[in-house]
Amino acid sequence: MKLVQFINLGGPINWVLAALLCFCFCQCLERAIYFFQSRKGSKNDVIARLKEKMSENKNLDEKEKMKKFNAECSVLYYEMNRGLWFLNFTSSVAPSLGLLGTVTGLIGAFSKLSEAGANVNIQDLSGGIWEAMLTTAFGMIISIPSLLCYRTFKRIIEKRLLAMSLYEDEKS
Repeated sequence: MKLVQFINLGGPINWVLAALLCFCFCQCLERAIYFFQSRKGSKNDVIARLKEKMSENKNLDEKEKMKKFNAECSVLYYEMNRGLWFLNFTSSVAPSLGLLGTVTGLIGAFSKLSEAGANVNIQDLSGGIWEAMLTTAFGMIISIPSLLCYRTFKRIIEKRLLAMSLYEDEKS
């Protein structure tokens, strides 16, 4: 079965989920590349960049150095968190969209049942349930990896923030 056919089987909400999946995948890939390129020992190492910036400010008094240090840490923190809101958003919205697809699929199935009256066809019911289950599964398939990536990236950020604070203690 082709991907387009699979998405169509889940109904229109699956198309929204498919678009969300594409954006989520791009965001995960971009952040993974960023964190790989800025890992310890690389030319874009966050701590090395912080040390370099602080060495430029060595002639300042202690209060100004601290101000510059905090400003640089804030910039680096923002840079590391860029776009992670979308992964968090996706991990919370995708299951809700999946449930919405479940409800619309079941509404469609019961609507067909009510129209059929006494001549109930099991295929009418199973088609709506099929749509309902596909959107639920698709929502979870999107939500779980996006949450995993979000939490992994947040853990990397926590470790880097710890290294930044240790550098601050070291230079004092």
